[in-house]
Amino acid sequence: MNGLMNNVKDWILQFFPQNARIVSIYPLKGSTTASLFEITIEISDKQKEHVVLRQYDKPDAVEKSKAISWVENEANSLIVAYSLRCSSPKFIGKDKYGEVSGYPLLLMSKLPGKVDLHPITITAWLENLAITLKDIHQNRLKDFSSKHFRYHHPDNLNIPVWSSHPEVWGVLFQLAKQQEPMYDPIFIHRDFHPVNVLWQGEEVTGVVDWANGCLGHAGIDVGHCRWNLAMIYGVDEADLFLEYYIKHAENRFSYDVYWDNVSLMDVLMDQPSVYPGWTEFGRKEITKEILIDRIDQYAISLYNRIKQ
Repeated sequence: MNGLMNNVKDWILQFFPQNARIVSIYPLKGSTTASLFEITIEISDKQKEHVVLRQYDKPDAVEKSKAISWVENEANSLIVAYSLRCSSPKFIGKDKYGEVSGYPLLLMSKLPGKVDLHPITITAWLENLAITLKDIHQNRLKDFSSKHFRYHHPDNLNIPVWSSHPEVWGVLFQLAKQQEPMYDPIFIHRDFHPVNVLWQGEEVTGVVDWANGCLGHAGIDVGHCRWNLAMIYGVDEADLFLEYYIKHAENRFSYDVYWDNVSLMDVLMDQPSVYPGWTEFGRKEITKEILIDRIDQYAISLYNRIKQ
């Protein structure tokens, strides 16, 4: 059971009955900002519980002050998401200041299932993905500690030098600088994409990584997922996901390309790099060159929607 100090194990066990003991600890993949561990706790001869510990021990990836904020926000998000029955982990405990190990800690229940980036039937997979997001958005929460904000101010955006279509990006930047549309905010995941969704077969078992949960527009989640789908598979898959979401959300959602564009601006990089989660879960064919081409193709698809 290497990887965790004894005082961290003691801290975990305080949330369980007195005679509980840790019987296994396994590292999990998928996080670029923290170490993840699956921990099995034996409550009795007939009862075991599986939990996940997130330990923000990668200072090169995230400053401690930001990790403290993320732990606090994810704890709040998990509590809200669980109350809304969003197929989320259940919050168990937190040590946001790192008093136990020197690193901020978050403890939550473990959901069944695994990340699946190689679906057998892509259309059914995309529809279930859309339904899952629609279910998260079926709320009218008005009171939450965090509200949506843009990661990059539009005045700081530059036409990417790597793009073969600078004129397209110029139009997208003009849209990004427009005043944000008025809307009634709801509780959103804020980082909804395929690596944060768990599956058993063709059924979704849950959604993880709620560190960015906030009040915002549903299109923010839709747009972030569409960008990821366009990078992993292509624009057609991203568009099909949107069709399914609109179908199942019915009159609760009105599509506006503005939010797709904002989501693209949020992830725009001077030097694009392949997200490690895609590679870790089997999409090793995505190179920097493929990524750049797909970003351009997705940008063109948004440009065409603007010009319609």
